[in-house]
Amino acid sequence: MSERKPAADARPEQAEALLRLVAAAERGNGSAACRLGDMYLEGLGGLRYSPRQAFRWYARSAMAGDAHGQNNVGACYEHGVGCKQSYASAARYYRLAAGQDLSTAAMNLGYCYLHGHGIARHEELALRWFKTAVELGEERAAAEIERLQSQNGPRSS
Repeated sequence: MSERKPAADARPEQAEALLRLVAAAERGNGSAACRLGDMYLEGLGGLRYSPRQAFRWYARSAMAGDAHGQNNVGACYEHGVGCKQSYASAARYYRLAAGQDLSTAAMNLGYCYLHGHGIARHEELALRWFKTAVELGEERAAAEIERLQSQNGPRSS
């Protein structure tokens, strides 16, 4: 298929690597599919930038159960990258990835609760997800915890 071919100026080693990656993704390797999504989104490895193809590969990754793919599909839905924008779909995919202990997804889900994007606005649940994100290693969520606690006073748990 033409959308899987590298750009005409791709080096031979890039073309070979791409073919191996596509083959792995088509066999159901969620990590390979997620990597392809990244490559299309960033125009890497001899591929041309294509939000539509990025979303397509992220969706395949998510369907294979890959947490990073689920988080990236959520981000695509949140920002309308390669698909129709949908906060509800974004929150659903962030929840799937956060359920697999992906720190970035936990933080993203916290933002969904904080701003009421796709789910009911709920500061306590936002705070809980930000804390989970920090526990999982996402230090950027600490600033949101601090901000929410200073706004509303200290909270336990």
